Amino acid sequence: MATTAERPRPLTIEEYLEMEERSRTKHYFIKGQIIDMPGGTLKHNIISSNIVTAINNAVRFSTQSYIVSNSDTKIWIPAIEAFYYPDAVVICEVPEYYGGRKNVILNPLLIVEVTSPSIVDFDRSGKFMDYSTLPSFKEYLILHQDQHFARLSNRVESDLWQLSTVQGIAENIELKSIGCTISMRDIYFKTEDL
Repeated sequence: MATTAERPRPLTIEEYLEMEERSRTKHYFIKGQIIDMPGGTLKHNIISSNIVTAINNAVRFSTQSYIVSNSDTKIWIPAIEAFYYPDAVVICEVPEYYGGRKNVILNPLLIVEVTSPSIVDFDRSGKFMDYSTLPSFKEYLILHQDQHFARLSNRVESDLWQLSTVQGIAENIELKSIGCTISMRDIYFKTEDL
């Protein structure tokens, strides 16, 4: 007789948040289900750090007050009941928190994901569609870790996005949501031999 594997009981949001506070690894949460996050390579982590540094440097003297954070910041997406950890996130002016928790953001403006061949489809379509349900979300940058290639999506209207690509170490990326330009050379700094 064939048996079916039992699916774990869905967790409540509070159970997930409490589990995540104690966990040594990060997990996505989608409608009560926990998904292990893939571990980042050294190259992935350097690119993630570089983009946070480059954006911070670019917005330092902006007339707007931008807050730039790293992959320890969760994003809550109410439309699909999910929590994700992007590699970098920019918030404009004042962060809005989920349930008063200072590590869960409700109002990202710009989200950056550093991707690899194994997760590029999820980053490009799944996560993007999920993030796009957030009204504050205006720009999405996917950086490929194995080549000097970036895919940028800008919100033009509520449900209309403009897609562009940037390829090559000598190129620049224009981040319209925060009014600045970031060089690919800065993003991929010290990653050539990894």
